[in-house]
Amino acid sequence: MCPVSTEEERVASNLARGAGEAILEVYASPFEVRFKGPDDPVTDADLRAQDIIVEGLAHEFPDDGIVSEESPVSEGARRKPRVWFVDPLDGTGEFVARTGEFSVIIGLVEEGLPKLGVIYRPVGDVLYVGTRDQAAWIITGGDRKRAWVSAAAPPHPVRLAVSRSHRHISIDTIKTRLGNVTEIACGSVGAKIGLLVSGTVDVYVEPARYTSKWDVCGAEAILRGAGGLMTDLAGGPLRYDVTELKNLRGFVATNRQCHGDVLAAIPASAFGVASAG
Repeated sequence: MCPVSTEEERVASNLARGAGEAILEVYASPFEVRFKGPDDPVTDADLRAQDIIVEGLAHEFPDDGIVSEESPVSEGARRKPRVWFVDPLDGTGEFVARTGEFSVIIGLVEEGLPKLGVIYRPVGDVLYVGTRDQAAWIITGGDRKRAWVSAAAPPHPVRLAVSRSHRHISIDTIKTRLGNVTEIACGSVGAKIGLLVSGTVDVYVEPARYTSKWDVCGAEAILRGAGGLMTDLAGGPLRYDVTELKNLRGFVATNRQCHGDVLAAIPASAFGVASAG
């Protein structure tokens, strides 16, 4: 797998920022909320952001496949060695609730592995950029600093990020088994990964099956660049083929130091629970 070019990072970062600007334009005015399914809202912000990112990626990297949340997977994308996974508005529910805890996520997979990730938080103008096992950065305005995960692990206190709106029924068991845990509620996947790579939290566990590849592809690349680790609930690698887009085995994201402790704390029942509680 070749190193990420500065061109890929530049394009993905600029597209994420451009999408963020479009999202904030909708956010600043009354908007309509539609539902693709139960508890699955979509707004014009999702669609405008998607158009900006998908059209930009297709223009700059015409030989790559693109998989985005708000559009079907093309047959061509299934055969490409490089695929971009796009969540144009991660945390639409947070957008609708106006918590500010939503993000744009872009990830690049090459030969089945997440290679590059970009997460952009429009509210606050915070950009996270990372390359797998190389480096990650937090960019706010003109300030660019290295992103590093924490070093906390049991029996020392551990900070656990949990979903604000989809708190899973297994979280209480995990907290009890880990011991001294402080729970921090936060919105979207991208926002919680931002907390991890800034060292604000140490662990993020999502046992539910409602997340998808576009939620975790860019996030994993950034987390690994910051020294962290992301696996499925059993400790296996996340799979980025496009035949199954849901994360059916959930995921565990940590600072790496406490990953084994967290895996051991996950109850067996979590592997059979399909939805959040």
